Amino acid sequence: MNENIQKGKILIVAGEASGDHHAADLVKAIKKNNPQLDFIGVGGDAMRAAGVDLLYHISQLAFLGFAEIIKHLPFILKVLKTIKTELQQDTRAIILVDYPGLNLRIARIAKKMKVPVIYYISPQLWAWREKRIAKIRRFVDLLLVIFRFEVEFYKKHNITAHFSGHPMVDQIRIQQTESEFRKANNLPTDKPILGIFPGSREMEVKNLLPVLLESAAKIRREFDCLPVIGCAPQLSESLYDKLRENYPGIPAIRSQTHQLMHFSHCAMVASGTATLELGYLQTPMVVLYSVSPLTYRLGKMLIKINNIAMVNIVLGKTVVPELIQENITVENIVSEIGRYFAEPGYHNIIVAELGAIKTVLGDRGASQRAADKITAFLNDI
Repeated sequence: MNENIQKGKILIVAGEASGDHHAADLVKAIKKNNPQLDFIGVGGDAMRAAGVDLLYHISQLAFLGFAEIIKHLPFILKVLKTIKTELQQDTRAIILVDYPGLNLRIARIAKKMKVPVIYYISPQLWAWREKRIAKIRRFVDLLLVIFRFEVEFYKKHNITAHFSGHPMVDQIRIQQTESEFRKANNLPTDKPILGIFPGSREMEVKNLLPVLLESAAKIRREFDCLPVIGCAPQLSESLYDKLRENYPGIPAIRSQTHQLMHFSHCAMVASGTATLELGYLQTPMVVLYSVSPLTYRLGKMLIKINNIAMVNIVLGKTVVPELIQENITVENIVSEIGRYFAEPGYHNIIVAELGAIKTVLGDRGASQRAADKITAFLNDI
């Protein structure tokens, strides 16, 4: 290992909850290789716990869609200015984690300032906005991807991408039995669980949770199940308490998301990384996607694939139902979730089809493989 990388500052930027956890695991793995490296950046509680000195918290960047981004543009420009200032202060390299709307702008700034750019969890350019590939080619020095098929996708565009596997695989560790989980959370043992996962952003939760709760109440009456809300740890308890005031019989659980996913008979989930987590755990689901009308109209013009849910995208077909925009109604949710309770054969088919996700996501050790690749890259610069 070259002496000149033993010390130095790495800037790392993640913009949402899933990226925060993935970045935190990556930082810990890199520090295992290079204990004297310092990390500063944008992220959440997981990154802070991993030793990253935060410039901004992800809770300040919880924008969903074009309309929200436009509304918060002054703050975004402030973030970019802060990052540019940090890049000027003897930064060894910058690691960008997913979140392409902001991170590709940062990549341009860093490249102009001759700071090496590492992109971990590449933008999903195979799904939309393929024109951004030119930016990856121009601004990114090391590209690390988490899906096997992305290597071939980038190869077709003369870009070398390195497959490290999905870090989520290491993060999912179920160490309780179902009876232990239920006992620890005072949940009855005689009812199947209906998981409710309304997203990780405050706006998402406010938008989706009311209709999910109304739907869950109807499903509970019809199938005698137990609806349980999985709370995003970075959001306040008061947010959930206020939204479920009229549903006191529906409990909310915090910081046990994977356990709740695993022990749920089925789930209602906001589109995002959570669909992959549920898929990996082979829990049947209904996926909901709701954004502002402007964002949706613009997105329809740009997206070139047939599915919204990541779980369906990586499997290459519609395995679990998706409800989008105006189709998110109590009637539709009850109908789709009801099939999982009413038709055991259908439930079992979906469970079996979700099993293919484990092959797509790779083996455990993704964060360490990515860290080793980054360490070798730093050795060479």
